[in-house]
Amino acid sequence: MDHVLALLVPYGNVVVFGVMLLENLGLPVPGIAVLVLAGALAGAGKLSLAAIGLLAVTGALLGDLVWYALGRWKGRPVLGLLCRLSLNPDTCVGNTERFFLRHGMPTLLVAKFLPGVNTIVPPLMGTLRAGVAGFVAYDSGGAALYTIVAVGTGYFLGREIVNAATARVAQLAGVIGWGFATFVLGYIAWRLALRLRVRRALRTVGVTPGELRALHSDGANVLVLDVRSPLAVKEDPRVIPGAVRAGHDELDWLASTLPPDRPIVAYCV
Repeated sequence: MDHVLALLVPYGNVVVFGVMLLENLGLPVPGIAVLVLAGALAGAGKLSLAAIGLLAVTGALLGDLVWYALGRWKGRPVLGLLCRLSLNPDTCVGNTERFFLRHGMPTLLVAKFLPGVNTIVPPLMGTLRAGVAGFVAYDSGGAALYTIVAVGTGYFLGREIVNAATARVAQLAGVIGWGFATFVLGYIAWRLALRLRVRRALRTVGVTPGELRALHSDGANVLVLDVRSPLAVKEDPRVIPGAVRAGHDELDWLASTLPPDRPIVAYCV
């Protein structure tokens, strides 16, 4: 913490801008911690409140604009890349798309408070060809709300935070840091093990396009389900002939009503 303070006091504006830019580009940097500490320093009279607020919003917006432009240029593959880097790649796009369909463009106002959603929404907006002006307006609003909460917390607790940060609490910080690192590594290992187990299971039950064609040729009464998200269908409306659309909310109902002896093939890409 002392090292962070040593950087923030003389280079506070640069650090706030850089950290917010990198965080919204997807790098694992502690943006909210830096904003809280910067707010505390502003409350102690060591930094300008207006400057750190403006630079935090600008850095966040620029980072999001990069992903928006990539989504607009490359489309859905950008979302696939982000989700392959996540701990839950099979559901990250679907969950974000459903959240967006429910709330629309105002999703950007709260996205920064929702881990995962914050990373996926900007390229999703680009993929959907959302208007640049609307994106900038809502994304700036969301960045401003996030900054106000974080910096405001530090500002009103400024004296206590600065005093605690400058005290010799290295031992406690080390214990907390190692404990948090152990928890994160354990969670990552559990998610990877679960994903590997799912992949192995899918290898045994998957059907190739050629095998599906052969089943139809043999007269098998195969039910093909198109379980893609609504936004994926909007981007690419092509379907396998005879496939039945089945949304996320309909899968439980289908599982309980379809004949158990009828072959079922589902596809989601």
